[in-house]
Amino acid sequence: MSIIALLTDFGLRDPYVAAVKGVIASRCDARVVDLSHDVEPFDTFGAAWFLRSIVDYWPAGTIFVVVVDPGVGTSRKIVAAERDGRFFVAPDNGVLSLVIEPPAISVENESFFLPHGSATFHGRDRFAPVAAAIASGTKLEELGPQVDDIVGLDYAPPRYGNDAIDGTLVATDRFGNLITDIEAAKVGFPSFALRAGWHVVDRLERNYGDARDGVFMIVGSSGCIELSVANASAADVLQLRRGDRVTITPK
Repeated sequence: MSIIALLTDFGLRDPYVAAVKGVIASRCDARVVDLSHDVEPFDTFGAAWFLRSIVDYWPAGTIFVVVVDPGVGTSRKIVAAERDGRFFVAPDNGVLSLVIEPPAISVENESFFLPHGSATFHGRDRFAPVAAAIASGTKLEELGPQVDDIVGLDYAPPRYGNDAIDGTLVATDRFGNLITDIEAAKVGFPSFALRAGWHVVDRLERNYGDARDGVFMIVGSSGCIELSVANASAADVLQLRRGDRVTITPK
């Protein structure tokens, strides 16, 4: 049985998620799972980073449907793609740009859409039936023509230099940990310090429970360097936010 995994900014108060699931259930017998519906409204980067953080843990054959779509109803494309046996359906607004590379498919075959659909709810009227079609065996090439580029994000990947590594704070989790995009495995310095804004942190801890008081670095579950405070929010303590730049240098 196929898995259709949903990632949206819909929340659960409104009928939107239930409608998407209803369309899928009426068209295929795939197992539908919720990745999250708590992406901040319109937050394409947040959705993109979330997807990057979890996609490799899902089995081949999973169909990821990402509906964070502030441009719904405009001329923006819907794209579908496959990577390592996993499938993706999303608006072409950058939400897939951290997990796939071109080419992709521009979903234009309207026979897969719900008839008489809304200009404001493509999640129900287009994304859901397209995902159901893929789960039922439809080839991506049947959905529309190939495109050789997709929309990217306003984001500069980390730069790993011999004397310094430059990166970005890309997320704050619910515990207040500030997550960077710098992969610990690529930091070649035997010891190092991280500068973010006016703050310099030069202590690396293995876990939260044994950490001493104050701000420290830790290698998070994503394999990236994070800034943390045991039993408190590093985001509140440091007054930093997503998008702030960070630099790692050897001590």
